[in-house]
Amino acid sequence: MALSIAGDAFKQFDRLSFVTRRPARAGLGGEHRSRRPSPSTEFVDYRPYQPGDDLRRVDWNVYARLGSLQVKVTEGRERLEVVLLLDCSSSMDNGASSKLEFAAQLIAALAYIGVARTEAVRILCLDSRRPSTAFGPFGRRSRMPELVSSLSRLAPVGAVDLNAALEVRIEAGTRPTLVVLVSDLMKPGGVADGLEALRARVPDLAVVHVVSPEEMNPRLSGEVELFDSESAEVLELGISLETLAAYRARFAAWLEERATECRARGIRYVRVGAERPLAAVVLDDLRRGGVLR
Repeated sequence: MALSIAGDAFKQFDRLSFVTRRPARAGLGGEHRSRRPSPSTEFVDYRPYQPGDDLRRVDWNVYARLGSLQVKVTEGRERLEVVLLLDCSSSMDNGASSKLEFAAQLIAALAYIGVARTEAVRILCLDSRRPSTAFGPFGRRSRMPELVSSLSRLAPVGAVDLNAALEVRIEAGTRPTLVVLVSDLMKPGGVADGLEALRARVPDLAVVHVVSPEEMNPRLSGEVELFDSESAEVLELGISLETLAAYRARFAAWLEERATECRARGIRYVRVGAERPLAAVVLDDLRRGGVLR
């Protein structure tokens, strides 16, 4: 697989940053609010003085006007710890618009946005390997060519149990600020169990659901053989207009079920088409979906 995007094409994403629902805590030097006390001079608010407070933080101008001791509250700025999960199952490599190639491009763009904001970014692949394929952590733009090169060498890995993969991919003892999953969510019965397990271990989770145009609107007719790229099963089927209409209705219901699985757990969900230009997905879809700003 070759990523059809040059490193300098990412520059159009320079002004973007991740949206997170939790304070950052991966170390000083970033642009996100910290949950820890900091000597920062960035003013946020006032609060009443309490015994033991540093008198140097009392605003004496407020005391002169109002006669009450008010302490200046400041906040630090820290880096996010971002984990990007990439589904590498064979179902991601189907169709004229390869979902895996598109997803790898999207992961590279998200990594660039992170390192441009000095976040700590790691990429983990959802595959069957132990340990799984991983890249990073990255924290500098100078490593983007290395990352793009690594992602371009990824290949589909066959069948992947997404529920099991999601349950184990975040290492014990770690708690990243934000996890973004990029996947086609192809799993019989859905991925509710995996999302539930992952949501219990990370404070903020977003799902980018990648769908191909062939899945949305298959152009088939007559007698066909459908080949399952993960299980290698073959299904012989006669395609009629009624069959296609029934498929589209069931696929639309399946998509809504995946969205409901996420939203019921407070997980941000964004559905994107693999045929869309990368810039449109990043600048429009992910911003509308509250993943970026």
